[in-house]
Amino acid sequence: MTRAAERPSTMKSDEEEPEQSQNEIWQEQVEGDTPDSSTTSALNLAHRVTEKFPELSKRYKSYAGPAAVVSSALMALAGVAVARRLRRGQNAEEILDQITSEEIERAAGVSSRQNRVWRMVKRIGKRRYGSEGSNIDNPSHD
Repeated sequence: MTRAAERPSTMKSDEEEPEQSQNEIWQEQVEGDTPDSSTTSALNLAHRVTEKFPELSKRYKSYAGPAAVVSSALMALAGVAVARRLRRGQNAEEILDQITSEEIERAAGVSSRQNRVWRMVKRIGKRRYGSEGSNIDNPSHD
C-alpha cells in the first residue's frame, strides 16, 4: 500500500454534514472571556468604518498565508477612534457619516499626548506633596 492510500481523504463528501459558518467555527475556537454586547457592537462598527476607507485597508494590509487581510493595527486604531466617539454620546450612523481616515490614523497619537500630560501632572503632584503625593486626588495636608 502506498502512503497516499494510507492517509484518510481530506475532501468532504456530499453525505457529510454541511459546512459550519465562520462564526460557529470562531465560537468553538475561542478560549477566554467573550466580549459584552457594547464591546461587540463597537468592534462591529470599527469593521464597518474600515470598510468605508479602502485606501486605509490597502495601506494597512497584512498577509496571513496566501490571503491578504486588514491589519490588526488598523482595527485597533479604528476601535480607539470609534470608542472615543461612542463615549461622547454619538450613535453609530453619526460616526459612520462623520469619521475621517485622518482621525483613525491619529487615534494612537492623541492618547499618547494625553498620557504625557497626566504623567506631568503626577510629577508636579509628587514634587508639591512629597512621596505622599502619589495619590493626587486625595493629598494629605497636616
